[in-house]
Amino acid sequence: MSPPDSRLASNVAVRAEPRGVGTFGARDPLAREVKLLGALLGQVIVEQEGTDALDLVEKVRKATISIRRGGPAAERERLAADLAQVSLQQAQVLIRAFSLYFQLTNLAEEKQRVRQLRLRERNAKGAVNESVAAAVADLRRRRKMSRTEIDALIGRLSISPVLTAHPTEARRRTLIVALRRVYRLLDSLDDPRLTPSEDSDIRRRLREQISILWHIVPIRVTAPGPLDEVRSAMALFDESLFVVAPRVYRVVSRATGGDVAPALLRFGSWIGGDRDGNPRVTAEVTRATLAIQSDHVLHGYENVAQRLSNTVTVHAPDGSLADTLSRDIADLGGVAAEEQRRFPDEPFRRRFAYIAERLRRTRDGTAGAYPDPSALLSELAGVAEALDALGLQGVAMGEVQDFIWQVETFGFHGLSLEVRQHSAVHSAALAAKSADVQVAPEVSAGEVLATFRAIADIQRQYGEAALHRYVISFTHEASDVVAVLELARRACGDDVPELDVVPLFESADALSDASGIVAAMLSNPAYRAHLEGRAKRQEVMLGYSDSTKESGSLASAWMLYRAQQQLVALARREGIELTLFHGRGGAIGRGGGPMTRAIIAQAAGSVDGRLKLTEQGEVVSDRYVNPQIALRHLEQLTFATIEASVPPAGSMPRDSGSMIEELAAAARSAYRGLVWETPEFEAYFQQATPIGELSALTIGSRPAARGSNPAASRLESLRAIPWVFAWSQSRTNLPGWYGTGTALAAYRERRGAAGLRELRALYEDWSFFRAVLDTAEMILAKADMSVAARYASLATGPGARGLWERIRTEYETSVEQILAVTGRAQLLDNMPVLQRSIALRNPYVDSLSELQVLLLSRLRALPNGDAQRPELLRLVHLTVSGVAAGLQNTG
Repeated sequence: MSPPDSRLASNVAVRAEPRGVGTFGARDPLAREVKLLGALLGQVIVEQEGTDALDLVEKVRKATISIRRGGPAAERERLAADLAQVSLQQAQVLIRAFSLYFQLTNLAEEKQRVRQLRLRERNAKGAVNESVAAAVADLRRRRKMSRTEIDALIGRLSISPVLTAHPTEARRRTLIVALRRVYRLLDSLDDPRLTPSEDSDIRRRLREQISILWHIVPIRVTAPGPLDEVRSAMALFDESLFVVAPRVYRVVSRATGGDVAPALLRFGSWIGGDRDGNPRVTAEVTRATLAIQSDHVLHGYENVAQRLSNTVTVHAPDGSLADTLSRDIADLGGVAAEEQRRFPDEPFRRRFAYIAERLRRTRDGTAGAYPDPSALLSELAGVAEALDALGLQGVAMGEVQDFIWQVETFGFHGLSLEVRQHSAVHSAALAAKSADVQVAPEVSAGEVLATFRAIADIQRQYGEAALHRYVISFTHEASDVVAVLELARRACGDDVPELDVVPLFESADALSDASGIVAAMLSNPAYRAHLEGRAKRQEVMLGYSDSTKESGSLASAWMLYRAQQQLVALARREGIELTLFHGRGGAIGRGGGPMTRAIIAQAAGSVDGRLKLTEQGEVVSDRYVNPQIALRHLEQLTFATIEASVPPAGSMPRDSGSMIEELAAAARSAYRGLVWETPEFEAYFQQATPIGELSALTIGSRPAARGSNPAASRLESLRAIPWVFAWSQSRTNLPGWYGTGTALAAYRERRGAAGLRELRALYEDWSFFRAVLDTAEMILAKADMSVAARYASLATGPGARGLWERIRTEYETSVEQILAVTGRAQLLDNMPVLQRSIALRNPYVDSLSELQVLLLSRLRALPNGDAQRPELLRLVHLTVSGVAAGLQNTG
């Protein structure tokens, strides 16, 4: 990002209009690229909107920078007064300018991340930090593990990132694709072989793409349907996941010195399967989801096989491939005969061409298709053995091995789809006397039963791996789990699909009694028999979002940790293999934060080689759109899984239980005292954040609230995502820290001088407590009370002023107490890169925040039915998209 005191730069390199948005003249690569993009954006603004438009942008930008630098208090009021005079057209230009600037700067920062990853690897004297090689080296040196023990651990690793349909990606797919075009052009400027004319042409094309971006509406006009979300996910699959998975396995192979690493990744998805509160996800949608996924993965395999047919052009006798080739000629007819005629002495070329043809027929469902992925794997193994026999082990271990890994990872289904439904829907469906009875808003008992029949059909067509997990939201008792088995029996009779039933514990009561509920499940004869048939493997999902919304971040974190401890102990007693599924969000208020640190901080024994977690919303784009960043992220997950699987990782210091219980109880009391026990709070939340306007933002197929009237957005029914999103937009970030300061201060007051020493010792000795405070510190750093005060001024209801003072005071207390415990002088002194990024972004986000407050005030002052309301609401939504881009997160 540009520094706050940057001046308009003369960009000689682009040889055009010498002004840009937020440009600066430092010589480092990131600075140079931000300068280029800012200057090109300035040119486009002048070209499309005129010089006056750029003048207005610069005036607002400089004013917000001055305010950030500590200008006179009256300066903010003057800026607000100036903005109050702008027309709606001018407001739109300002919003577009700052929003697009953030989008472009984010691309430059993404490119810098890739540059730094490469530089770090080139310059590393040993293993790169948080790499698989670093984890293996630690196992050898510090843990004294033998090669056999390390291989055994690696062999049982299972890492399952699950893409969810949670609507936190505020950008349209059209915008994301256009931004990737800009990224590729920007990246090509690093090619040292470029001639001056080629360099000039790339810059011209960059300006052309920015002109197109200027006219792309960044938010959706209509809400996407579930299958739109599926197609977006599969575009990501094509560009990143499909090609990155083998690269992860090669990283593991190099680190361990083994020949072939196991296919340890198992990507999952809720997109097209998550029907909790989303009536648009039906049995037919779930069927169509698997059809779309299968088509994409089979297309991918077909392309790989065709490429190998064109590259493995080895002149050799048919040898061990003779029988398979003969069968191909018999099965594939003219296609095979033509390949035999053209390439009689190139058996590998023919073999891969026939594999490509069989994959095409598998996709089309015609004769000659593969019955299942194992048949394809068998053929690929035969090809690899034939290459080995010719002394071509390097070829067998190249793209052929990559192909094998891809099939082992993705099968014929792509992503393993999971169904999720609310426990209350199952109870109502069992109680219904007719399949036509509505058991939930827009959901009938018939549709519930149809879901199980769809699962059975999917397993018959694509295999069990395609869909076998059924997640039960808001599980409260063992009967919630048994109900799923009974519904499956009623729907399918004797043809019940293979199911792994996954209880999801997300309320405080459920988390506190998670082990008790699972114990009751295991004592149920019908369920125990079912589990025996599933190799005694039980998955349990832990919900971070709703528990944080209910109890606050510190109390939620402790409830989740304690639930893990108890579940691990139960699993050991009962002799079952437990996998904990972490429903973490991208935003810190929903369980997000630095992922590696969070995994290592899990309760001892809770990972044990198996990691499963959700990847939500805009986090998916951040982590997976760029293949190199995706590779790094997946390697870090592998590193953390290894580290967390070896004792004493995650162990709780002795005698710390009462201390953390006291802190969690105090934090929960403070949080609930504000959010749930202050009658005026809900009205304050509605007025001091853009929650009402966010609920109308079409960023996902799911409603913003559970229940029959989502527009009401009552606090109890409001989903955790818009809850966090609204506080993020207002720059308050309340769910991520409120109550923490009060808890720390109360402990210190009760314990006197010893209190701070004890808290510092706990922070130093316990990875869990350290992760909790570091995460709170990060979200406090991203909050901004001066901007939040502007949003608070929109609240005029009873008690609004007092509520704002409580929030502001708790923020100051939290900052003071966390700095005291960590020993740091300022927030994020231990993370200077992030600290600087936040500081540099803030002035520019401020511009959009000021506009959002102004537009909200105007919008809310208009009577219902006023002709200006639709346009004002559209502009508010544009500011939401822009602020999200500037902050780099939504909900």
